[in-house]
Amino acid sequence: MNWECHQTVTESTDGKEKVEVEWRVRKKPGWLVPLPVGYGALTEVFGPGEVVSARDETTPFCFVESLYSIGQWCSPHHLQSPSELLWYVDNDMEKGVYRLNNDYQRSACA
Repeated sequence: MNWECHQTVTESTDGKEKVEVEWRVRKKPGWLVPLPVGYGALTEVFGPGEVVSARDETTPFCFVESLYSIGQWCSPHHLQSPSELLWYVDNDMEKGVYRLNNDYQRSACA
């Protein structure tokens, strides 16, 4: 995601088009990266001991998949406050979403 494709089309002496492709690192501030931000439920929550071979028999169990988002890596010296580095839990148990949020605003890295 941090690379740009640059194409140059030229015509050779025999009239055929020649396409040259060059990949260059994107020269914008920050880097876009995939971030794992939580889990989404695939099933309902099973009671303790209902799922065979679960880690333990005293904790409720739910099958989940990872939730991903896109984040921008930003050097800490661009941040205005330590709170911009912090993530907090933002679960929605009714929808089966277990995730982390961060209230960082892009303007801090611009």
